[in-house]
Amino acid sequence: MTDKKGIFLIFLSAFMFGSYGVWSKLMGSSFGVFYQSWTRALLIAFVLLPFLIRRQGIVVIHKKDLKWMIVYLFFTSLTQVPIYYAFNHMNIGSATLLFFVSMILTMYFAGILFFGEKITKTKVFSFILAGIGMYTVFSFSLVYFSLLAALLAIVNGIASGGEVSFSKKLSKKYSTLYLTWLSWVVIFITNLPFSLLLKEVQYFPSFQMVWLYQLGYAICGLLGFWLIIEGLKYVEASIGGLIGLLEIVFSILFGVIIFKEELSIKIVFGAVFIVIAAALPHISTLYNKYKN
Repeated sequence: MTDKKGIFLIFLSAFMFGSYGVWSKLMGSSFGVFYQSWTRALLIAFVLLPFLIRRQGIVVIHKKDLKWMIVYLFFTSLTQVPIYYAFNHMNIGSATLLFFVSMILTMYFAGILFFGEKITKTKVFSFILAGIGMYTVFSFSLVYFSLLAALLAIVNGIASGGEVSFSKKLSKKYSTLYLTWLSWVVIFITNLPFSLLLKEVQYFPSFQMVWLYQLGYAICGLLGFWLIIEGLKYVEASIGGLIGLLEIVFSILFGVIIFKEELSIKIVFGAVFIVIAAALPHISTLYNKYKN
């Protein structure tokens, strides 16, 4: 029963994360790219703060961890604006695939260079498949969308991959809730000055639909985070990783159903390679465990 509960929670988490492109497109150009980021960051940080205080989770960062914390938060600060722009200047499916494959490749590089992870046959094969998938989707995207949008989707993947990878240097010493809260605080601090510098319109919160979309975006982010953490309490990380790949499927389906985006053969071809590349390490881990 607990396994089923965990699978269901992670499934819901993938659904929430998969909806990011929908909220971005619904908001469109109503908000500036940095404005939408810092306002959502402020909202989420504000909501998380009472839970953090209740758990006495705000602690001093040790001096020896400061270097890794700066690296982690640097990558974190780049995880919102690029993908928002990409979602609004290309279809959700293409942006999601470019984001996802660049995140996978970044995590592979970081693992090998900074965490001493071994280069296995499975990882090499996954790397090749991921590269083929990226080339396929990127070449398709350049035909229909701007180079900037495609590159920013990749930048966001690199930032997210770096964020996830370098959080490993900190997650054993600091709570996940604390690291998440710090992430949103830093996004607020770094994105607000750019919003003001670029003279984006600083709207006052209202009951207009665009603010409801912003609220929906924030709620899905919070729920997605909570659901994945809770789900992993009941199932193994490898199983959770496989289920989490449904985020890609949900993103593409949302684009097709809600925004009538077309699925080309190249996108389907690239998506298959990317999903297999992301799934192989998890499948390999599960196979070796049950084999032993």
